[in-house]
Amino acid sequence: MIIDTHVHTFPDSIAPKAIGKLEKISGIKPATDGTVSDTIKFMGNIGIDMFINLNIATGINQQTTINNVAAGLNSQYENTSMISFGSVHYKNPEAIDELARIKELNIKGIKLHPDYQGFFINDKELWPVYDACAQLGIPVVFHSGWDCYSPDVVHAPPAEGAKVAKNFPKLKMILAHFGGLMMWDDVLEHLAGLENVYLDTAMLATHCKDAGTIHKILGRHPSENIMLGSDCPWENPAESVKYVLGLPVSDDYKEKILGKNAINFYGIEIKK
Repeated sequence: MIIDTHVHTFPDSIAPKAIGKLEKISGIKPATDGTVSDTIKFMGNIGIDMFINLNIATGINQQTTINNVAAGLNSQYENTSMISFGSVHYKNPEAIDELARIKELNIKGIKLHPDYQGFFINDKELWPVYDACAQLGIPVVFHSGWDCYSPDVVHAPPAEGAKVAKNFPKLKMILAHFGGLMMWDDVLEHLAGLENVYLDTAMLATHCKDAGTIHKILGRHPSENIMLGSDCPWENPAESVKYVLGLPVSDDYKEKILGKNAINFYGIEIKK
């Protein structure tokens, strides 16, 4: 079972504009057109059994609509090919109430993006959100490390992510891009071994040409805490899988990364 835990789609009406804008910023040709239907078709063609669709409330008033759409998609696909996550915006005064609603909607997690939402990961203004997620048992996927959207300012460096993990030991944190895009020496120093920190492999195949530090992180971090991610459409998931298969770890470890860990961590009940 292969599960890509880091994928992005957009509503059909805005997908062309969103993909075009992000392609211009990143300089990366997308693997899909960004719609749900094209992404599902693409994933099936390359042998990905399921993916997690990460949504981000980039505007203060977007969270309710985003979570309603996520819940609708989850009802439509029922753990077959796609699971959609929700999001909140920390500046929305109803963010904490919305997290409770997310729990009621049985949405399995949320995505927060410090660069797109305008915060630093250890800002105390975010602490009520982190505390609520910890109490409700809602996992949080963070963009971490460098981002082309904000190339000169890193909003979620590994050292600051580690502070959040230590301040909120019950918070289930998934620090995307293996803990910090383009900052893997810092991941090794500050994050490797923290039991409430989970890492995905998004964009490693694209950006990590020297895998020595990645191998060291794998040696220190709990094997249950690593999950496959691509950041599709910005990295082809086939390349992400190929990267994992090339890691110098056991076949059992690779199976955990490719799907078993995600199933166990998110409590995914597979339906055919």
